[in-house]
Amino acid sequence: MIKKLTFITLLVIFFSACKNNKQNSGCGLQTCTANFSYLGVRFIDNNGKPVTLKNFSAINLRTNKSLTPVQYPPNIDFVAGFMLLTSDSNIKDFSTGGDNVKVTATDSLTNKTQTATLKISGGCGCHVAKISGPDDVVFN
Repeated sequence: MIKKLTFITLLVIFFSACKNNKQNSGCGLQTCTANFSYLGVRFIDNNGKPVTLKNFSAINLRTNKSLTPVQYPPNIDFVAGFMLLTSDSNIKDFSTGGDNVKVTATDSLTNKTQTATLKISGGCGCHVAKISGPDDVVFN
């Protein structure tokens, strides 16, 4: 009897905690974590070392619009070659099923340009998420 009562009590606590995280974002009621997501991509050379970039661009191929610049979180210093693409602040810029995003950058030393496509979802999701595409774009 005590085990059954403990189990029921735990279930009530669990569902009460989830109730506080429910959000109605116009997409229906959903339970989301309080995390705040950021997505980025790193540009490296053949040896895995970061590349100093120029002429960076990121275009949502569905809307044909440049991604809105993301403000870096305070007190975070990213490595050279890392470009922050989006965050939960821009979740509505992407469809729920995901959009292809073309990223392009030029190596400031060699003037070589490299391009990659990532698929990023947002919309009615709780957070922006990378569905596919590389973590690292390699300059050959």
